[in-house]
Amino acid sequence: MRIFLAEDNEDNYLVVKSNLRKLKTPVELLWAQDGKIGIEMLSHEENIDIFLVDIEMPNMGGVELASWINNQERFVNVPIVAVTASVFAEMKKMYLEKGFDYILEKPFSRKELLEMLQQSIHLS
Repeated sequence: MRIFLAEDNEDNYLVVKSNLRKLKTPVELLWAQDGKIGIEMLSHEENIDIFLVDIEMPNMGGVELASWINNQERFVNVPIVAVTASVFAEMKKMYLEKGFDYILEKPFSRKELLEMLQQSIHLS
């Protein structure tokens, strides 16, 4: 499984990486520190199983990155998860309208991360 994480905070990256080690399925985690770097990296990628995208990042935020991902035919059926601390009802609605498939609220537990992966990509 290949997971693409766009996250500017290294501590949050390390939390995700640590939690993914607990999976029975082998995982390759690709990490971009902002949306611009994410686009550069993704222009050379084909097979991504899920995108985890922080909303607030320097240079280019998660909403703009999700829009770009949604316009790439090769990623059309790949779920995009908004990873954010902004979880007011109106914000959740806006993220879903902007092309995100799921929302993972920060801070999240390992259980929440793994349940979201199971729900979004049917991981067992």
